[in-house]
Amino acid sequence: MNKSVGALVLLLCASLAQAVTLRGNVEGVSGQGLRVGVWSVGPAGSAGDELASAALKGNAFTLSWPDAPPPSRAQYPLKPESIIWPGVVGNVTLSAPVTGSLANLFVYADSNGNGQRDESERLSEAFAEVGRQPLVIVWANGNTNVAAGRGFSASLKSGWNVFSVDLGRNASVKPYGGEPLNVRAQR
Repeated sequence: MNKSVGALVLLLCASLAQAVTLRGNVEGVSGQGLRVGVWSVGPAGSAGDELASAALKGNAFTLSWPDAPPPSRAQYPLKPESIIWPGVVGNVTLSAPVTGSLANLFVYADSNGNGQRDESERLSEAFAEVGRQPLVIVWANGNTNVAAGRGFSASLKSGWNVFSVDLGRNASVKPYGGEPLNVRAQR
C-alpha cells in the first residue's frame, strides 16, 4: 500500500512540474471580475472548451494548466491545410502524422464570480505576443516537425507546445520561456 501511495504522489508531483504557465498583462479591457483563459479551438479558430483560467489582478495574470491532452472533441488530425498559425506560408509539411489541437487566449467578465465562464458571459478573443512576436499554443499526440515557407520550422513534442514566431524576413520559431506576454483583447 505504501508503495502505491508513494508512486501516486510521485506521479502527481511530476505532472505538476510539467504544467504550462503563461504570465503577462492584458490591454483593451477593463471592469470587475475579468478572467483570462486558455481555450481549445477548432481548425477555424472558434472557441471550444476552457482548459484553465485565471483572474486578472489589475491587468496582470499568471495562468497555468497541466500538460494533459485537451478534450477528444478538440483534437483533429494535424494536416498541412489545417495549420494556419502565424508565419506559416507556402508549402507545409509534417515529418510524422499526429493528432493536434490549437489553443487561444480569451478574456471574459466573470459576472457571478464562480471562476468559470457561463453562457451569458461574453467571450472576447485575445492575441498574445512575446514582444511583438505572436504566441502559438498547440498540443500534439506525438513528435513531429512542421515546416513551411520562409524558413518556418517548429519541432513539436508530444504534449503542449508554446512558442513565438518572429515574422521578420525568415519566420523563425522560439520556444516560450516564461517572458511576460502582451495580450490584446478584442472589444
